[in-house]
Amino acid sequence: MKILLITPLYPGYLEQSKLDATYAVHYVAREWTRDHDIRVIRPWPYYPRILSAFIGSEIMHRFSIKDQFTLDDVKVFRAPILKIPKIDYGNYAIRSVAEEFMETFGQNEGPDVIICDNINPSIYIGEIIANKYGSVLIASLHNTDIKYLSNRSGYRKYMKIDDRVSKIVFRSEAIRQRFTDLYDGNKNETDYFTSLFGINKSDIMSQDKIDHKIISSNKTIVVASSLTKLKKVDVLIDAFVRIKNKDGYILKIIGDGPERTRLKKQVNSLKAEDCVYFEGAKTREEVLCLMEQSDIFALVSSPETFGLVYIEAMAKGCITIGSKGEGIDGVIVDNENGFLCRPSDTQDLQSVLKKAMNLSSCERERLINNALVTASSLSYESLANEFIKELKNE
Repeated sequence: MKILLITPLYPGYLEQSKLDATYAVHYVAREWTRDHDIRVIRPWPYYPRILSAFIGSEIMHRFSIKDQFTLDDVKVFRAPILKIPKIDYGNYAIRSVAEEFMETFGQNEGPDVIICDNINPSIYIGEIIANKYGSVLIASLHNTDIKYLSNRSGYRKYMKIDDRVSKIVFRSEAIRQRFTDLYDGNKNETDYFTSLFGINKSDIMSQDKIDHKIISSNKTIVVASSLTKLKKVDVLIDAFVRIKNKDGYILKIIGDGPERTRLKKQVNSLKAEDCVYFEGAKTREEVLCLMEQSDIFALVSSPETFGLVYIEAMAKGCITIGSKGEGIDGVIVDNENGFLCRPSDTQDLQSVLKKAMNLSSCERERLINNALVTASSLSYESLANEFIKELKNE
């Protein structure tokens, strides 16, 4: 099968740091290369030259040129696309990307299936290519797409091509529900499926290490995320500091972002410098290592598409706490393989943290082993195979 993946959630150049780009979609695409011809269009937004001196990163401008490269046998076409801040992509810019790709792919035969990660601009680029080659068109939706569709102009624009879309894949059950609440088109449940993000099998902690972790507590709570408002790390700090008998537990905050200064001031005002530590930005490998050394992982962000970091924490034997009603809800089942709490409810999170800190060894063992079963079912290999099965049912 010839599969074209159009996604902004992909490395834009070789050796792009994992701190600057997500590799989750790539790891699935890499699995597909074993049996299928996989190509990727990576739209690369850039601003007009007149604005480039004032806004946009140095990386954005440096790589705003057309290029092709191969990453783990996946052929990637980086496609610069003009973007004016706060204004939608123009039809000319979208068509230019599609036509440039078709020139490289060839005029006679094209992809059998086009998977468009994010509606804007991916689905509009994909629709032009699909019409040229008669390809099956798949829309893959994230939280950002729900926000886009909630805007009347975005919804109207998408609905003009809705009949051309064969199936819609959702990156969490919560997104599926939010989409169906908005949608008034002709699609039904047979046109939908859910596909989550996953982990490498090698990321799953060995049973020997898990057994040791169950009986020997490190008394460490960890959170790993970008430090932005939606991650609600301030709620976690408040909830943790309010626990009077911490029994030696500390909180480690991994990550960086615009909220870091404010969060440090919060810790100082609470006089909690002796039990809350800022670890800074880390590589994925460093984060996984810190998870192995921690007992509890807590992140109550909202909104959240899915949150691969929760699965990584579960794979590393952490008692994992996530948000009710967000992307991880349903993957984490409360009191079965982790805990859930209301995203902005400090008191609720405080209660859940206390419960996790005071688990008996039997309860820890049950929750951790159940979490490992969940994490094992979400390997990239398993998810890639399930996705292909859904495509073949088209």
